[in-house]
Amino acid sequence: MDLQCEIVTPMDIIYTAPVGLVTVPGEKGEFTVLKNHAPIISVLSEGKIRVIGKDGQENFFDCKSGVVECKSNKIVILIHE
Repeated sequence: MDLQCEIVTPMDIIYTAPVGLVTVPGEKGEFTVLKNHAPIISVLSEGKIRVIGKDGQENFFDCKSGVVECKSNKIVILIHE
């Protein structure tokens, strides 16, 4: 099973796709989530979310604050952009 990523704002789902990796600005520092990552929930700080899709395309999303949850190869990022 691929790592699935969904990025959600209060207004819309702005990204949903299988990904190779996701890097987020955690409250205690930036961290990267890869396939089979241990379950985690973290508060996000202001910064950039970096997503590399399965096709190798790199995307960046602005984040003012938010929350990320990763479990069972699904990462959901709730952000205020």
